[in-house]
Amino acid sequence: MREHYFPAFLDLRGRSCVVIGGGAVARGKVLGLLPCGARVRVVSPEVHRDLGRLAGRGTIGWERRAYRPGDLAGAFLAVAATDDPALNEAVYDEALRERALVNVVDVPDRCQFVYGAVMRRGRLLAAISTGGAAPAHAARLRRELSAFWGPEQGQLVSAYRRLRPYVMERIATVEARKRFWLDLVRRNPALEFLASHRARDADALLRAEADRFAAAEGLPHPAAEAGAAVPAGRQG
Repeated sequence: MREHYFPAFLDLRGRSCVVIGGGAVARGKVLGLLPCGARVRVVSPEVHRDLGRLAGRGTIGWERRAYRPGDLAGAFLAVAATDDPALNEAVYDEALRERALVNVVDVPDRCQFVYGAVMRRGRLLAAISTGGAAPAHAARLRRELSAFWGPEQGQLVSAYRRLRPYVMERIATVEARKRFWLDLVRRNPALEFLASHRARDADALLRAEADRFAAAEGLPHPAAEAGAAVPAGRQG
């Protein structure tokens, strides 16, 4: 029995990702890689029309031939998505030799990683996996989650990202910052502004929340510190 997968989000920006196979399944795998900034190359004599369009625009590379040993040289990640079990096994073996992460579609024992059912809302990313046991069930759960989370949730994550440097400056200790963030995300006071596309108002409100918390903690405001008088004899 396989142990549980370790949930992780990979940074694929600029990394070589090779998909062997060009059908509808390969199309889905490629479309999952592209939003991550991966450098995608497909190896297959024929490809799905959507992959052909992507190749024509230079979005992906396409080797218009059958797989051959050496195709995974330098790859960070590889996907075997063909109907030929022997070919998929060869891809798996080469990936191990190249120390590339590998996924052989529909063969969990030949997967070092699995694709989850992904929902994106801007910077907010949620992925649901059943470890390859029931992908359709993961997809259903993703649809339910997508109906619950609107685009403002992704905007909220971006607003929090903009807020972080201010919080670091305004709230001095790790413990205090943790209390601030836990209280803030519990209340999400800016969500209403973001739902009505008022990002500037949301940012101003969040900074005010940090100021309010810092004042309650007895922390001086940076602007007050900057404007404080310099003791005599220490000017310049």
